Amino acid sequence: MRIAYLKKPNIIELRDESKPVAGRNQIVLKVKACGICGTDIHAAHMNVDFQPFGHEIAGVIVETREGVEGLEVGQDVVLDSATPCGKCAMCRNMQQELCTDIQSFFFLNSFGMAEFMLAPAICAIPYSGLDPAEATLSEPLGVALDMVRLANIEPGNNVLVMGPGPIGLMALRLVRRAGAGRIFVSALSKTVSRNRLAHEFGADAVIEVDRIPLEKYDFGCRIDRIVSTTPPATLTSAVKIAGKGAIISYIGLAGTGDSQICFNADEFHFKKLQLRASFASPALFGPRAIEILKSDRLLRENIISHRFGLDEIAMAMDVAVNNVSETVKVVVMPWMDQQDII
Repeated sequence: MRIAYLKKPNIIELRDESKPVAGRNQIVLKVKACGICGTDIHAAHMNVDFQPFGHEIAGVIVETREGVEGLEVGQDVVLDSATPCGKCAMCRNMQQELCTDIQSFFFLNSFGMAEFMLAPAICAIPYSGLDPAEATLSEPLGVALDMVRLANIEPGNNVLVMGPGPIGLMALRLVRRAGAGRIFVSALSKTVSRNRLAHEFGADAVIEVDRIPLEKYDFGCRIDRIVSTTPPATLTSAVKIAGKGAIISYIGLAGTGDSQICFNADEFHFKKLQLRASFASPALFGPRAIEILKSDRLLRENIISHRFGLDEIAMAMDVAVNNVSETVKVVVMPWMDQQDII
């Protein structure tokens, strides 16, 4: 089988390896589609050597082994990148998000930029009614669901979504579905397609922060909730513009940037703010994400801007990294130009 290895965003190798074999409680998946995530790009900048990659995955089961229940060969599934075990004390105490024995294909060093991959059966979620590329969106949509959940958005809240990447745009759709009042999106002027899509997804205004800093923008209302997908350093601005009693939720890592943030603790205290970190590992909302994708045609048909075959993986990564004006989400489909065989 063919599998892609990534060292740097512009250094990728496509190798031939043996097809994986399932062990107990495992499945082998024929990968139909795998999205490129911003995390893949950040990780590539820090890689020392070549690594397999790709964690937004949809495919069909081609092999199961003993211990696998409720799944069968030929079934279409998406994969949670990390799944609670359901057995540890945290899981049994209804705190699955704090699971101490997370199950993940990461631990098998098996990833989705390949024709076949190995995964724990517990990570698989059956789906129907979506094409495989659309189904891959369930993984990042689950991340957006967790972040919006933590923000506790209520009808009438005025919300700022920071960053119109795929997760930010998905969060915007969820915020609109939650009945928010006014919705603002902060962005850069160069992300043209994403900014346009933010308007289509329900934003009242897109603030291009390279032209006007957030602190100088006249929102015309109190900002009750902030949902941030931008680098941690931007949380300094979020604290300054948040209204009294606001909740700020965020995801994301600094990567090669600055992981330190600085804000006035007295201001934070007197404004009664809350800062909540979302780290959607393990994932908790896979089935709900699938249902939202099936019901929200505008979302599922517009997030994916580019599709490539596995043999075009270098081009796919180049577009994801460098074509920021036109790119929203890039999805690789390993069998797009290949004979569909098992």
